[in-house]
Amino acid sequence: MRRITLFHHPDCDRCRRIARVHKIFDWLGRVRISTAIPPTGPLQPGEIAVRDDHTGETRQGVRAVRWIVGSIPAYWPVWPLLYLPPVARRVERTVRPCEDGGCAVPAR
Repeated sequence: MRRITLFHHPDCDRCRRIARVHKIFDWLGRVRISTAIPPTGPLQPGEIAVRDDHTGETRQGVRAVRWIVGSIPAYWPVWPLLYLPPVARRVERTVRPCEDGGCAVPAR
């Protein structure tokens, strides 16, 4: 069973709410939420990184979202959609830094 750590910026309210939703649906306890600095370096508000706790591999962007969706069984029905290019591009835009005003919720 893969266990992953989801890293998000500590001051991003939007990220915190999304992480809380993941914890609600993660009834198998596969996802750990952290505001620590990931191995890839500091994150900007709105940006995420996901590390596989077994291998230490870290991913960002849509690849990170695929790991989250693949780790939480409640999300499995939408997993194939993440491989469709239009959906993947849109997801990629939503998990990148929000410095251009892309976040709906401002950072504290």
